[in-house]
Amino acid sequence: MVPVVADWLALIDLRPLPAALLFGAAVLGGLVRGFSGFGAAMVMMPVLIAVLGPLAAVPTLSVMDSILTMPMAVRAARHCHWRPVIALVVGSMVAIPLGIWALIILDPMLIRWIVSGFVLLAVILLASGWRYSKPVSLPSTAIIGGAAGFCGGLISLAGPIIVIFWLAGQINASRTRNNILTYFGFTGIISFLAYLAGDLMSARVWILILMLAPVYGVSLYLGARLFKFASEQTYRRLALGLISLVAISSLVL
Repeated sequence: MVPVVADWLALIDLRPLPAALLFGAAVLGGLVRGFSGFGAAMVMMPVLIAVLGPLAAVPTLSVMDSILTMPMAVRAARHCHWRPVIALVVGSMVAIPLGIWALIILDPMLIRWIVSGFVLLAVILLASGWRYSKPVSLPSTAIIGGAAGFCGGLISLAGPIIVIFWLAGQINASRTRNNILTYFGFTGIISFLAYLAGDLMSARVWILILMLAPVYGVSLYLGARLFKFASEQTYRRLALGLISLVAISSLVL
């Protein structure tokens, strides 16, 4: 093992096998996030919570992802649909601190069961082929953003709600991906400030970010390259499959 990594593992009291699980999750999570614009938390959070506990896992993934995907978010912002994105961000801005407060005081297992049940119901709805055709009002969009922001602050899982909102609409995969990336660019900054206010950005969290960021960053790049070769149908199937995966995983773990 690289001496520097070994020293860091000792400093944060992490053994090699759990560390290997974290690195493996970072590879898969980065590939998925780069490809689809979302999904890192869906893949990684069950592993991170099992190894690190929620108070370290949530800020580690959220801040690392925000830093490394910010260039993607800036590029996506040039091609997104701004009205719904802004409405979602406004709703999330109010709800993210509430989610982080709940993260600190509530039993994470109970919350994961509730969220998992909701997500599974939403996946069943989407898999049935239902799609809305009428425009969603901005106040309704802001409420959806609030729900996503609360889940994001609580367990870093805003993705399912946001993705379901856009996949059930009529826009194409490219616009969906740009909207998602832009939304997470804004909410990543909001979440980071809330973590600072909640005193969750410990030295251990920063060490974990420095350890996992190189592997996650390379995987992000490779995943983004793969998106160019994906069809509309492949994108939609992957999105629904990932949402189902996180819901089932959260129920089992």
